[in-house]
Amino acid sequence: MNQRFILYSLFFCLSTYGFSQNKNDDSLSKLLQKKRDFNKESKHGYCIQLYNGNEKSAISIMQEFNEKYPEISTKRIYKVPEWKVQTTSFKSKIDADKILNQIKLDYPGARVL
Repeated sequence: MNQRFILYSLFFCLSTYGFSQNKNDDSLSKLLQKKRDFNKESKHGYCIQLYNGNEKSAISIMQEFNEKYPEISTKRIYKVPEWKVQTTSFKSKIDADKILNQIKLDYPGARVL
């Protein structure tokens, strides 16, 4: 009787443990899928930041860049307390790095974001 009780108890504990593991795996996979969906919607690619600082310098750097590199479009962004000059997005980091290598000579502080 005592051995049977121990076996049933052991079987019950193991089956409960296995069920709880499957439940955690399901919730983990749901969480990972939500994160993947979020990344697809929020991440639009990589851009190159040319400058961050005051507005007057940002305007002049943007104009100068547009004259030197007319094929690459730029945007000016204000995030307190600085202005940023960035290129529009590239689909992959490799594409952004290729352009960065060309730009680095004229804008040594440029970086890929």
